[in-house]
Amino acid sequence: MLSKVLILLCIFTCCYGAKILFLTCTPAPSHQKPFQAIWRELAIRGHEVHVLTPNPLRNSSLTNLHEYDLSEYYVIVSKFSQDAQKYVLSKPTFLSAFIKDVFATNIWSGLYNRTLNHPEVERLKSANKHFDLVIVEWLFPTLAAFGAYYQAPLIGITSLGAPTVALDTLGNPQHPLVAPDMNLPLKRDMSFKERLLASLYAVWVRAYYRFVVLPREDINIKASLGKNMPFIGDIERNVSAILMNRNPVFHRALPLFPNIVELGGIQEEKVNPPLESDLKNFVEKSRNGVVYFSLGSSMKSTLLDDTVVSKLQRVFAELPYGFVWKWEGDSMPGKPKNVFISKWIPQVTLLEHPNVRLFITQGGLQSIEEAISAHKPIIGIPFHSDQTTNVDTCVSYGMGKMLDLDELTEENLSSSILDIMNNYSSYAEQAKRLDDLMKDQPQDGLDKAIWWIEYIIRHKGAKHLRSMAADLPWYQYLMLDIYACLVGIALLVILIVYLIFKASLKAVKWVYGKLFVKAKDEKRKSD
Repeated sequence: MLSKVLILLCIFTCCYGAKILFLTCTPAPSHQKPFQAIWRELAIRGHEVHVLTPNPLRNSSLTNLHEYDLSEYYVIVSKFSQDAQKYVLSKPTFLSAFIKDVFATNIWSGLYNRTLNHPEVERLKSANKHFDLVIVEWLFPTLAAFGAYYQAPLIGITSLGAPTVALDTLGNPQHPLVAPDMNLPLKRDMSFKERLLASLYAVWVRAYYRFVVLPREDINIKASLGKNMPFIGDIERNVSAILMNRNPVFHRALPLFPNIVELGGIQEEKVNPPLESDLKNFVEKSRNGVVYFSLGSSMKSTLLDDTVVSKLQRVFAELPYGFVWKWEGDSMPGKPKNVFISKWIPQVTLLEHPNVRLFITQGGLQSIEEAISAHKPIIGIPFHSDQTTNVDTCVSYGMGKMLDLDELTEENLSSSILDIMNNYSSYAEQAKRLDDLMKDQPQDGLDKAIWWIEYIIRHKGAKHLRSMAADLPWYQYLMLDIYACLVGIALLVILIVYLIFKASLKAVKWVYGKLFVKAKDEKRKSD
């Protein structure tokens, strides 16, 4: 009888499904792809999952999955002026890094404020009065308010690393040179100028976030979710865990608290669409191999200056390879005969084709991961965010080269392509080595994400993993009061020594006056 009861308890425990809210509104397929794998797996495991996203799966077989569609955000982003898109997606200089942060956070604020008041969010709120867990994309604080709104444990999640201010919510130690902000275009071996930028930016981004971003978002939240909502700065500090889709082999090694988890990459089931017949014929008829050129989903090739496009065309036309170019226009003026253009490319399928030998990429994390998985060398031309760091890592592992767009010439591009194509085996071998290192971990990233999500649900949060650093005032965290005390003691000691020395000197003068001066006067009188 006891055994039957235990079996029933196990069945009920395994079948228990939590009600989970997953919020992400970044209109970028590369950001959404890892999240899709997670909410799909949660739904398959029996959880009731409600997802607010610009990339709904629309899979009727997932009966536990309820999606709230923000796909119109792609249309909104596409209506940004070309100048605005180029500015946001360009590599920041020393001075523009600070201005760009202001510009970017203003855009994020507008997007998230729009989300708070979106009809799909209203539908979500009216249909649901309770959630067991809220998962929020942890790049901007606004949607964390739903953790307090539903009084549910909160998890932050990212499709790459996390910005400095996001990790600050859990008090994680971040040295600006060991762990610089992921949005800065920095290499591993930083120059003095880059170290200065990383240090100044670490102070700036925190100050701007604390005194501008949080108060502004708090006003938006209270206007949409109610005046009784707690301050957003207090809400985000109650996050139970942060899950980051980064791999310590590929990314900088960081000191991380136990509730900040590196997923190490999410390996999805491969259901890759086949190559269209025209593209397939082009790839297979290119006898000397194929080079694939794509700037990802956010940076479009059509945004490049005409001079850059012409430069690329001349180089491609002179080389004996086929070139597949992800080009978002209907046509390309001056297209060389050995170039195949398409608005959409099944990237994973193409990279895994044996005749594709090189990937010229902007260096987005998902694109880099797909190149590594396919064991294909890269030439990285980074534009923004973590792309410089990603490409620099590939270069350090010997699987590619980096070219700066501002310094791109026909000569250095042509020589880089020729070097990699002529030495393909050695570059590909290094890509395979990096792939083996990244995948040699005790648990797949998807399984790790699901385990942590269910762990937070089981324990109704993770306050037991919270570091006391998260609750220290900033001046105590920086030990300014300790330094002030030590400096005060040192100054007091110096003052005491000075007063003793001054008193001693005065005493010596007095003794000297009494003994020696008086003796000299008496001797003078006697003479």
